[in-house]
Amino acid sequence: MLHGHGDDIFAYPGIKVNFSSNVYNHFDHSPLYAHLAACMPAVANYPEPSSATVERAIAQRLGIDASQVIVTNGAIEAIYLIASTQPRPAKGGGVVEDAPRTASALVVTPTFSEYADACRLAGIAVTAVDQLPSSTPTSLAWLCNPNNPTGTVMPLEPLLHTIDANPQTLFVIDASYSHFTQRPLLPVAEAVARPNVIMLHSMTKRFAVPGLRIGFVTAHQALIGQLRAHHMPWSVNSLAQKAAMFLLEHESHYTLPLQQLLDERQRVAAALAATGIVDVHPSDTHILLCHLHSGTATALKAHLANNHGILIRDAANFQGLTPAHFRIAVQSPPENDQLISAFKALM
Repeated sequence: MLHGHGDDIFAYPGIKVNFSSNVYNHFDHSPLYAHLAACMPAVANYPEPSSATVERAIAQRLGIDASQVIVTNGAIEAIYLIASTQPRPAKGGGVVEDAPRTASALVVTPTFSEYADACRLAGIAVTAVDQLPSSTPTSLAWLCNPNNPTGTVMPLEPLLHTIDANPQTLFVIDASYSHFTQRPLLPVAEAVARPNVIMLHSMTKRFAVPGLRIGFVTAHQALIGQLRAHHMPWSVNSLAQKAAMFLLEHESHYTLPLQQLLDERQRVAAALAATGIVDVHPSDTHILLCHLHSGTATALKAHLANNHGILIRDAANFQGLTPAHFRIAVQSPPENDQLISAFKALM
């Protein structure tokens, strides 16, 4: 889907505060900018075909083997790569079953639309459900955990029970927002030990660099091997690879104020609900899904952008939501105050 994602700030001149994207907008990127300026000669040469240096650095930091990592052009490339490849869960000893099977996918909604879009493009039948069933008779199961747009986290033990009880299903867990919650999540080391789990990761979200398109996949080496066999070379450009190495080496410079974000989530949710204009969905992250009592999110988005310089995410195009739904990602307290004031002005 080319239209309807968050952070469409390019279409709204004059935006002062951007709540539409699920990134934290207050990192100081000036050291990264200086590093990339110094790396400009790299554009005169081809990058590493498979981003092997970045993969080794990621593996070292996660305590896994480089054979369990593949770097992609954002998590979005990984989504389409998985759908087009349709990896098979590994059997004992890492052997992959060659027997033909009918491809089908289960998607837990409401969630990021690209999981279903990628499956349909690959000819995979898609079934949408509002919660993960204990029995999954499909070859693929997609879940975003923590979820976008609700910000909720699935309880870990029931999730693990479902994964282990359905070895024939490949569970694709998008963990792009894992740094934005304090709820227990599936550790990467445990995930790669399972032959039917693929995890997606986003440096875009972790380091707030959506323009660079850097993501990666972690999984059992048998699954990574299947993906690598279909992965086009040079999908991640030289500057993105240089940026990824810089960010990994300077991760301490990018410390998320997680407790502040979660405290602000509670404060903003209570303040918006107190206006009587919206209901706010419970969240385990910095993401808030809201539902207008009247009117549409499209009209509200235009009003806030044109009159207050505030950008929100119209969430009407998430399957299972309505034209009255919108999403925000809380930012700094002063910026959140501007949003609250704008809503009070609507009362």
